[in-house]
Amino acid sequence: MQKPMYKQFRSPQGWYSLLYPATWEQMVVEEIPAFFHPDGGGAMQVYAFESKLENFDVNLELENYLKIHEIDYDEDKVAQFENNEGSSIRACEFMKEDRIWMVYMIANKERMILATYNTDEEITEELFQQLTNIISSVRFIP
Repeated sequence: MQKPMYKQFRSPQGWYSLLYPATWEQMVVEEIPAFFHPDGGGAMQVYAFESKLENFDVNLELENYLKIHEIDYDEDKVAQFENNEGSSIRACEFMKEDRIWMVYMIANKERMILATYNTDEEITEELFQQLTNIISSVRFIP
């Protein structure tokens, strides 16, 4: 029997799930999940938000997040796509204090996830694909 390539994670609030590589570890600290390879130099943290008033504007939310980190928002440097459940996804990368940051916003109506991966190591093609697979696997649970 083959070992699974991915493990499933369900949020502490129970309203989203994602898949992460089976070789990675995960822990939840103060309801914020973190995913990381035990021998790697980085970690992905996932923050979940729910609005009671209105749907999230994923572009505005990303712009505000970058502004907090004193990074100029440049729409030309932001990857934009939607997944097959209609979630809007934005992704960008920046350097700050000798660390590489990958930032992902995933919004579907009144729910949004901010996922960040930061590391002081090079983002290899394999790592980039693993991060992309994690983000692509995010599902909001009704």
